[in-house]
Amino acid sequence: MVDLSASIAQAAAHLPKREREVLALKFAGDQVQTQIAARIGVSQMQVSRIMRRALDRLSAAIDVED
Repeated sequence: MVDLSASIAQAAAHLPKREREVLALKFAGDQVQTQIAARIGVSQMQVSRIMRRALDRLSAAIDVED
């Protein structure tokens, strides 16, 4: 589990700032998409797209590391 956390942190460091921010608000801040949208000034749908793209990038980066 520690290795996975380290891999995620390393991969997340390479994400664009907005993607890192959205993921941090979602998973560390425990906010829902509408709250995140209001905070960063975009629509809930845009937050959904940003989150999907970020998670896809993390998944691809972690797959490459394995």
